[in-house]
This record gives sequence, C-alpha cells and structure tokens, in this order.
Amino acid sequence: MAIRIANNALEDCQDVEQVVELINDEMATDANAEMIAAEYALNAAREAGYTENADIEAHLNFLHESGATFDFHEALKIAINEKKS
Repeated sequence: MAIRIANNALEDCQDVEQVVELINDEMATDANAEMIAAEYALNAAREAGYTENADIEAHLNFLHESGATFDFHEALKIAINEKKS
C-alpha cells in the first residue's frame, strides 16, 4: 500500500528537484521519505534496464547528493524487498 502511495506521489514529479522536495516535505504524502526514495530508485533502475542492488544504491546516492533527507539503509532495504515482489 505505501509503495503504491509513493509511486502515485512520484507520478507528479517532473524532475529530481521535485522528488527531493517531495521526500523532504513530511506532509506532502502519506508515504514516508524512505518509501518515496526507495520507489524512485527502483523505478529509475528499472527504466535504465538495471535492477541490481548496486544500481539501486547509485540512484539513492544521487537523491542524497541532490539534497534529499532519508535513511539510506532503510530505503535500500525497502527497494530490495519491493524488487523481489
């Protein structure tokens, strides 16, 4: 359910700056920052044709370097679990 909420929230984002704003704005959606970051990273890895954990980590790093504030390890765990399902 929360992944679907995160995915729906991401649909309105046009660029990484909007994703960072969404992650950093605790009131923007019912999904937490880690869920949004995980879904963004997993979607970006899938769009690039790669879904290895290192690829997901790279997208999470990119978000973090762009100013997003989230628990990196929790987001990675969420993305890996979602990738398996």
